[in-house]
Amino acid sequence: MRGIDKWVGTPAGLRVANAIIDYFSATIAGLEHVPREGGALLVGNHGLFGLDAFILGALLSRDLRRMPTWLAERHLWRNPILPRALDYVGAIVGEPEAARRHLASGELVVVYPGGIYDSFKTSRQRHRLQWGARAGFARVAMRAGVPIVPVAACGIDDAYRVLAREPGLGKLLFGDARYNLPIPLGRRGTLIPKRVPVAFRVLSPIDTRGDAHSTGDVERVRAATHDALSHVLADH
Repeated sequence: MRGIDKWVGTPAGLRVANAIIDYFSATIAGLEHVPREGGALLVGNHGLFGLDAFILGALLSRDLRRMPTWLAERHLWRNPILPRALDYVGAIVGEPEAARRHLASGELVVVYPGGIYDSFKTSRQRHRLQWGARAGFARVAMRAGVPIVPVAACGIDDAYRVLAREPGLGKLLFGDARYNLPIPLGRRGTLIPKRVPVAFRVLSPIDTRGDAHSTGDVERVRAATHDALSHVLADH
C-alpha cells in the first residue's frame, strides 16, 4: 500500500485535503465522468510546481475516496530529495507499459502530456497547452481499453506570475536543460502561490476504441483530447 492510501478518507487526510481546497477555493464540476471503480486515464493541463495535482488529488480524495496513480518524468527521480515524496503520493515513472498495467488493473491514472513544458510555461503562455505532438497517452489508453477523461484546471496558471526561465540550475539538479527553472512571483512576491480560485472541469470521456498501431486512430484520440481541453481553457 502506498503511503498516501493510509490517509485517504481518514479525519487527518480530510483535514489536509480541505486545507488545500480552501486555500484555492477549489471546485470540481463533472465528477460524474470519473468512474467510481475501474480504470480510466485522466488527462490534464499542468501548472507550475504541479500545484494542480495536489489540488486535484485533494478533491478526488474528498469526493470520491479514490487516489490516482500519477505519471511523472523519470528525471525527477534523479533529485536526492524528491523520490521518497513521489513514491509516497503514488507517482510512478511515466513509462507506457507501467501505465498500461496500472490502468488494466482498474486504477485511475493521471497524466500531463505537456510534462515539464506545460508546467514550466511563462505567464505569456498561460491557459494554453504546451503538448506539441505528444500522443503516447492516447496509445496507452487504447492499449489498456480504458476511456480518457479530460480534466481542465482553470485558473492554475494564475497562481504565479512567471517572468522567464533561469539559465542552468535546473540542468545541474536534474541533468537536462528542459528543467531550467521558472522565475516565479507568487503571493507578495514570494514562492508561496497566490490564493487564486481554481476550478476543475471534468469533461465527457473520449472514445479510445481503435488500433493503437494506427497513426490515424491514435491521432483522432489525441486531437479529441487536446481540443476538448483547449476549448475550455481558452474561455477562462
